[in-house]
Amino acid sequence: MGDDVTSRQKKIHQLLAQEIDDGEDLAAEARKMVGYLLLEKKGYRPEDVLKGVAFEVELGDETAWSSVDFIVLVDGRKAMIIKCAAGSLDSRQRQAVAAARVIASPPVPVAVVADPENAEVLDVATGKVVGEGFGAIPVKGQLLRILAETEPRPLAIERIEKEKRILLAFDSIKCCVPQGTDGGMRLDSGAIKETS
Repeated sequence: MGDDVTSRQKKIHQLLAQEIDDGEDLAAEARKMVGYLLLEKKGYRPEDVLKGVAFEVELGDETAWSSVDFIVLVDGRKAMIIKCAAGSLDSRQRQAVAAARVIASPPVPVAVVADPENAEVLDVATGKVVGEGFGAIPVKGQLLRILAETEPRPLAIERIEKEKRILLAFDSIKCCVPQGTDGGMRLDSGAIKETS
């Protein structure tokens, strides 16, 4: 009987490991697609797009790390963050909004969640979906207009702390720092540093 339990546990672990690998493959496919789209179709230059950005999240006495797959800069300002995932985009919307609210002060105004088949664009101020599909991801001119029309307002400290807890709760469900084997960037005290 003990061997049956051990055998079943091994099978369960193998299935879970396979699901994680499959999810990472889909997320990597989404990252490649979004990276191509930003540079080739949306009008951004390579220096406008930061890939694989990890950043510190301090909550009380604890320090953790979180990440976004892309930060899009416009005139040196963080204007859009993008998180790529496998599975339901609905379940990732709140995580992306929290990341956009935590990664910069004032918050990054636009967040995007994407998988290999679809994308959703979110207004970070309201948390609402304002566009669906890859065509809805703003081109550079649209993002410039959004920045011009958005009055940058820092969040209250209590609100930032709440957003940090939300972000870290999502991150604890599945480790997401850093993702992929492409290397990436790390934000330290406002500076951007490359990681390998």
